[in-house]
Amino acid sequence: MGRQWPFVGRERELAAVRKALDDAHLTGVVLVGPPGVGKTRLARAVADRAEAGGAAVRWVMATRSASGIPLGAMAQLLASWEGPGAHAVHLLPHTARHLVEGAGGRRLLLAVDDAHLLDSTSTALIHHMAVTGAATVVVTARTGVTVPDPIFALWKEGLAERIDIHGLARTQADELVRQVLGGQVDGATLHHLWELSLGNTLFLRELVEGGLSSGALALDDVWRWNGPLVPSPRLTEVIDARMGSLEPDEQTVLELLAFGEPLGSDTLERLVGSEALSAVERKGLIVSERLDRRVELRLAHPLYGEVLRQRTSPRREKSLYRQLAESLEESGVRRSGDRLRAVTWRLAAGLPTDAEMLRVAAEHTMKVDFRAAERLSRAAVEQGGGYPASVVLGQVLIGLGRSAEAEDLFAGLWFRADTPERRTQLAVTRVANLYWGLGRPGRAATVLRDLGSDLTEEPSAPELVTLESALSPPYDGAEQALDLAGNLLGPDGAVDATALQAVAVASDALRRAARYDTSERVAERAREAIEGASTPLAAARALLQLDTGRCESHVFTGRLDEAERLARAGYQSAVADGRATAKALYAGWLGVTAGLRGTMRTSLHWLRDATAGLRPDALPLLAVMWCGILQSAVATGDLEAASGASRQLQRVLSEGGNAYAPWAGLAPVWMAVAGGRLQEAERACLAAADHAERDGLLPAHLEALHTAVRLGTTVPLADRLESAASGAEGELVVAYVDHARAHAKGDAEALDEVASRFAGLGTHLLAAEAAAQACQLHRARGGRGAGNAAALRARGWAEECEGARTPAIADLDSASELTRREHEIAALAASGLTSRAIAEQLVVSVRTVDNVLHVVYSKLGLSGRRDLASVVSRGSREFSE
Repeated sequence: MGRQWPFVGRERELAAVRKALDDAHLTGVVLVGPPGVGKTRLARAVADRAEAGGAAVRWVMATRSASGIPLGAMAQLLASWEGPGAHAVHLLPHTARHLVEGAGGRRLLLAVDDAHLLDSTSTALIHHMAVTGAATVVVTARTGVTVPDPIFALWKEGLAERIDIHGLARTQADELVRQVLGGQVDGATLHHLWELSLGNTLFLRELVEGGLSSGALALDDVWRWNGPLVPSPRLTEVIDARMGSLEPDEQTVLELLAFGEPLGSDTLERLVGSEALSAVERKGLIVSERLDRRVELRLAHPLYGEVLRQRTSPRREKSLYRQLAESLEESGVRRSGDRLRAVTWRLAAGLPTDAEMLRVAAEHTMKVDFRAAERLSRAAVEQGGGYPASVVLGQVLIGLGRSAEAEDLFAGLWFRADTPERRTQLAVTRVANLYWGLGRPGRAATVLRDLGSDLTEEPSAPELVTLESALSPPYDGAEQALDLAGNLLGPDGAVDATALQAVAVASDALRRAARYDTSERVAERAREAIEGASTPLAAARALLQLDTGRCESHVFTGRLDEAERLARAGYQSAVADGRATAKALYAGWLGVTAGLRGTMRTSLHWLRDATAGLRPDALPLLAVMWCGILQSAVATGDLEAASGASRQLQRVLSEGGNAYAPWAGLAPVWMAVAGGRLQEAERACLAAADHAERDGLLPAHLEALHTAVRLGTTVPLADRLESAASGAEGELVVAYVDHARAHAKGDAEALDEVASRFAGLGTHLLAAEAAAQACQLHRARGGRGAGNAAALRARGWAEECEGARTPAIADLDSASELTRREHEIAALAASGLTSRAIAEQLVVSVRTVDNVLHVVYSKLGLSGRRDLASVVSRGSREFSE
């Protein structure tokens, strides 16, 4: 526990303290707040600052044990003093004089921690020193307790400023954890620590230190919490001190809440009586909330429950669950969630539980906790729940990312599906799992064929017709998918989960064919059809696939802002709900979006967050994520990270059957680029394109061909890229084709235009590369000014890319670019300022400004001021001197 925690997130409070201490009418501050929020740390920061400024600082720490001794807390400051003699009336002035004299002429700052524990003499002394101005006082006191009158009088009488200290905000707590751990922290881990600490810095410190000691918090490329929370002895001691001494009935109240919260006040009164309930409420250990006519109770802090559950014996735990279950059943199951709670508590108590109730409970629990849902669904199977319970268990396994286990289970159920309806539903679920969870579209098609042609031709099963089109290349089922997406509601007005799964697979098949706009229309139509409807929880995964698919469509059509907005909202929701698969998918698309923008460090951040803790077989999309990590690492010069990503990618591919495997063909491209082997990189691009074409993954095919163009390929690829893109949708694909055409023709002006289009789409790295290629062509044919202008544009866009370096950017020659002063004046002129305004701003003559601008026009090959804006970026920081 010797780790030094940084002081962060208190800028506002520090500013308030400084303002108060600079006020001639005040002699100090009183920092007031609940325990653990950082009052002491803030007071020490203030004291350290004062001492650095030449003040004499005297620190007083009040304790309960010294509160009955006059000046007990001041003992260490008065150890060498003989006292004022027998006249107690002189005690305060003489003591104050002694402390002032000890400061040796420097300003005295008296810092007092936990002033609510001071003895009466000490509080009188502090008040005296503040009144007389003998010292500046910085005092901390706890809320919720009685503060001695002299301390209360400090802010009541206007001697000191009261500043209320609250817990850290979420962003501040996250930054504190990052600084302590010294690296990137998984988003789910940050949320977990926030949910448990609620910004209390003491709790946060104990959680982090305890996690490090136990190994639950460990570095796995990023810092990640893996496993349940086991409160450390220190954390337990802190919580015990907060809860204080408890009577047996009071302890029972807290235990019941630890295992069953929230609980109605009437339930707890029935179990333990109102007296115990009132006692723990007075102690601040529980909080209440009125919901209509019901008052619900919770523990005052989530860590209370963690500590109580950890030290409760299994026997006692079963007893508590029995009390909860029996009490609920006695009072009657009236609210919508009561039945679910009753069956969960009965199972935990070891009481007989109906299999069907367990199955229903498992279905509902999937929404919030897949691990709890697994326990319930397995219990349902063991209790004789049969085929329906087994199907729910399979769906839970999919939600846990254990798709292979789910497929084994479904395969075993295949011949138990004894009705056409069951067989159809199971087939669609298996197809969706094989397609999405395992990335095996070929095996999914085989499952569909096993149904037989009679079912796939049945008009009552349009989802099967849609799947057959989706899984039969070349994909031509757009109309079927659109029709099915608009008819997802059953006769009862509920969403048909089977049809929705089919729509999700079909939507993805459209994206494999680069038909992004059509895929987006399918997703939008599905959303419109089910908006406001009762959506079965079994359809949640299909909805996730549709929503993350929309992110993909936006990314590869160049609608990056929309992709980022959707992915960020999805990520935040997934982290808050504890949905690991959803969190990984949304973080992955945030990373891919950032990579396409060219912000490679940001891309690395999100892709590392996405892949943290995932098994190689967890998601087929891992092939895309690890390839993105490798590319971003190479572009930022982190070759060690690139090698690590290459190894991880091989682990993913070793699982076999990955539908995104063609993306991995780009990995050797960037490894060759990292080693400066550009011809090898070019050959690898073509090999990757061939692989993607064979597998029918058009986006990877297009990406591989365009990557070769970015690397300056000498192989004629424009016709092949244009042919491949003929059925693709989106502006970005059109820009890829035009880039290939312009590069193949050696058309510098066309490359300039393509660069501007890439920039308009927000793909700044691609814009910089196209402009750099244009620069080389302009200069090769003697167009010095046009070449310099293209180079300047390339530099400006490259600056948006967080230091990314690719071969095209590395080829830029800055020898003929603008000097620092030339660029400064050119940028001001491009912004619309007149020569006189520029001269006044830079304190030079108007003639100097005009002369510099003429040099700029000559270097860049421009006709005048109106052309500056198209080539000069105020953000550029690359100059020759």
